[in-house]
Amino acid sequence: MAKCYKSGEIQYLINRLIFFDANVLMYIFWPTGLHKWESDYSSIFNKLLKQKNKMFVDFIVISEVINRSIKTEYEKYLQEKNISRNDMRFKNFRDSKDGQEALSDIYLVVSKNIVNKFNIAGKAFSKSDIESFIQADHLDFSDKGIIALCKEEGFVLLTNDRDFTDIDIDILTSNPVLFR
Repeated sequence: MAKCYKSGEIQYLINRLIFFDANVLMYIFWPTGLHKWESDYSSIFNKLLKQKNKMFVDFIVISEVINRSIKTEYEKYLQEKNISRNDMRFKNFRDSKDGQEALSDIYLVVSKNIVNKFNIAGKAFSKSDIESFIQADHLDFSDKGIIALCKEEGFVLLTNDRDFTDIDIDILTSNPVLFR
């Protein structure tokens, strides 16, 4: 039976392998100041570091962090410059000098804070894995891959995503919705 751990229960996760979801990495390493979750997950991250838990991500998560971060920078740029999406499309921003500088900053953050501090996990998905993922339900496609990886490796998933309610893997979260 899967267990859902609250942030105050981290001491019960000594020697457990922790897999970080993209939303948590965004709160920790690309904070906007708009979410109360940022301090919660930064605290969890620091406790896991002190406890010497092995921490993991995979290609899917790193890709999501990079893509969300550049889109966050795009939205900030539009707002700061008072430009509409019609006047500056995302790909035009990404290819611009400002976009390339933002992307360089994102890559630096990912390199220094994620690639250097986390273990990289991976799973070769089979045709039957993919076929099992392509059914309509409340999970997005990449979440299904994360669940499969966590089950296979025995990872505890650190997430804030309420879509992971009632999933058969151990979860660590600050989101009270996941405890229902």
